[in-house]
Amino acid sequence: MSGVAELADRRADPRRVARWMALVACVCAALGPLAAERLLATADRETEGGPLLRALASDAAPTGPPGRVVVLLVDGLRRDEAARLPAWRRLAPESVTGTVALDEPTLSRPYYHALFTGVPQDASGVRSNRFGSRARHDSVMDRVRAAGGEVTVVAEGLDWMRRMHGPAGGSDARDALQGELAARGSPGLLVVHVVSTDRTAHEEGIRAASHRDALALTDAVLSRLARIEGATLVVTSDHGHLDEGGHGGLEPIVARAPLLVRAPGLAPSRLDAPVRAPALAPMLSHWLGVARPRSATEAPPVALVGGAGEDEWYRRATALVVTHRAHARARLSRMHRWILPPLAFALFALIGPIKRGFGLDRAVPVAMVLWPALLLGLHVAMGRPLSLSAIDARPDHVARVLFLGAGAALLAIALALPLARGALRLRLARVAATVGWSQLAVTLLALAWVGFALGPWPLSPLERYLPLLLAGASAAALPVVAVSLYASAWGSGAR
Repeated sequence: MSGVAELADRRADPRRVARWMALVACVCAALGPLAAERLLATADRETEGGPLLRALASDAAPTGPPGRVVVLLVDGLRRDEAARLPAWRRLAPESVTGTVALDEPTLSRPYYHALFTGVPQDASGVRSNRFGSRARHDSVMDRVRAAGGEVTVVAEGLDWMRRMHGPAGGSDARDALQGELAARGSPGLLVVHVVSTDRTAHEEGIRAASHRDALALTDAVLSRLARIEGATLVVTSDHGHLDEGGHGGLEPIVARAPLLVRAPGLAPSRLDAPVRAPALAPMLSHWLGVARPRSATEAPPVALVGGAGEDEWYRRATALVVTHRAHARARLSRMHRWILPPLAFALFALIGPIKRGFGLDRAVPVAMVLWPALLLGLHVAMGRPLSLSAIDARPDHVARVLFLGAGAALLAIALALPLARGALRLRLARVAATVGWSQLAVTLLALAWVGFALGPWPLSPLERYLPLLLAGASAAALPVVAVSLYASAWGSGAR
C-alpha cells in the first residue's frame, strides 16, 4: 500500500500530462456519437414476453357480423386541437369521445404497432421510429385479410404503415390523400393517415400558419370520412406535441391522444378514464366482426364495444406482460450491482493523473459538479424538458445539444478558474482536466445505468433521454477541454 501511496503522490510533468489528457479527450469526444448510436440501435430489442405471447396465442371467435371500419389517424394531433375541429364538434354529440393513454416513448411507429396488434411496447419491443420491419405480432389487418375483407391504407406520403402492416409480398397502401378515400367491394378496414400535422409541428411549432393549414386539411378529411354510410368511424392520434414542437416523453399534452368512436348502435358518451392504446385493437376487431389479433393483451372498455365481455385470454396476457416487465427491470437492477461499483472505482482512480500532474485544491470539487449542473440547468432554462420531447426538429436539436455541451464546458472552466491556486496555466490545466473528468464520469455512469442499451427493459423518460443527452453534449464539450489542456501545456507556465 505504501508503494501505491508513493505513486499517487509522485509529481508528473504537467505539460506532458496535459497533452496526454487532451488526446484522451479528443478520442472520447469521437466516441460520444458512437455511444448515442449504440443506444438508439438497441431501442427495439424484444423481451421474452413477446415470443411467449406468440407461442400462447390462439384465434378468438369473431365478435359479430362482418362490418366496416374507417380509422382516421392524425399524426401529432393534440387533444385540444382535435376538440376545436369543426367536424369533431359536429360528430362528438353522436359519438363516444375520450382520450388514449400512450406508453413511453410516445413515438409514432411504436403506437402504430400497439394500435393494430394490441401488444404494448414493453412486450413487442417496438420502441423507436427506427423499427422498419413488419409487425412482430398478428394485427387487425391480418385478421381482416384472413376473413376475406379488404384493407386499404391511404397515407400522406409516408409508407411506415404499409411496411408494418401491409400484406406479405405486396402493398395495399396509397401514398396520397387525393382520390377516392372509401374502399369499395367487400367490407373491411380503411386507414387514412394524415402526416402534415406532425411535420409542421416539428418544423415550426403548433402556432405556425403551416400547422393551421394541416389542421384545416384534417378537418376536411374528417368531414369527408364522416359521410361514409354504415361504417364505424374511429378518429385518434399517435401523440401530441409541445407548443414548440416535440414529443416522446410523458408530458400530459404529449402522452394523451384524442379518441372519437361513432358506430351503428353505439350510445354516445364521454369516457371518464383514458383508454390504453393496446385496447383499441380488439375494439377495431369487434366492429369489423373479425377475430381479435392473436396476441392482443387488453380488452376494450365496455363503452366502446357495446357490452362485449372480457375473456380469460386478456387476463392471462396482461399478467404475462406485467410479469416480464418486472423481470426485465429486475435484470437491469442486477446489472447495476456488478457494473456500477467497478466503474465508479475506475473513475475515482482517474483523479490520480490530475493530482500528480496539476495538484488538487478547492477548485477541483467545484469543477466536478459544474458541467453537469450547467448542462441540465441551461437545457431546462431553454424551455426543453428532460425527456425525448426535447427533440423537435432533429437538426435543430442536435445543434442545441452541441451548443449546450460546449457552452457548459466553457462556463464551468471560467467559473472554477478563479478558485484555483498557482500559475495561470497550471490552474487552467487543473480545472480543464477536472471538467473533462466530470463529463466522462457522468456520461459513463448514465450509460451504465441503462445497461448500455435502451431496450429490452422498461425505462423512465429521464433514464431514456439523459444518456443520449450526455453522450451528445460530451462530443462538443470534450474538445473544449482538449483545447484548454493543450493551451495550458504551451510554454513553461504549466510548471
